[in-house]
Amino acid sequence: MQMEFEQFFNYMGIAVTGIGSLSGAIWAFRKWWVRDEHFPRVAFDLKVNIIDEIDGQHILEVVAVLENKGVVPLKICNFTCEIRGIKVGEELKIGGEVIRNQLNFNTILRSGWFIPTGWKYSFVYPSVKTDYNFVTTVASDTKYALVKSTFEYYRRLKIFGNNRSHHATVVLKIPNN
Repeated sequence: MQMEFEQFFNYMGIAVTGIGSLSGAIWAFRKWWVRDEHFPRVAFDLKVNIIDEIDGQHILEVVAVLENKGVVPLKICNFTCEIRGIKVGEELKIGGEVIRNQLNFNTILRSGWFIPTGWKYSFVYPSVKTDYNFVTTVASDTKYALVKSTFEYYRRLKIFGNNRSHHATVVLKIPNN
């Protein structure tokens, strides 16, 4: 009888230890997963400077400003710039549901990258503001331009789906002579 109680409490101790260990592991993983300080906090802004007009082309400088307001380094990839336009004399059209019934800038004028395509990522340390430049031209017969920039948060492992993205957009009037 003594042996049966001893064996029972031995098995109970193993079960309680196993359940406690598993519960502790689940709690630690959940705390790590939802811990807000590890998620990116970024202020993302675009500025566009019209530098000059030469030979029927306007020189544009697009400055993407990223400020890391979080406590962990911000790693980004696929940092692109796309400029769409409406030409002088072109009819203004409202787009469909895909662009939420906004003005349709149908013509892609230019596109490119803020960071070299060979880089896996770029980074911004906490409390640092970094400017990324993209200099290009648009034809002088462009009346309005929509400048859009997008980047993805870099993640080495994509086991939980694709990278999330962040966007910024500026609309400007191109001065025509």
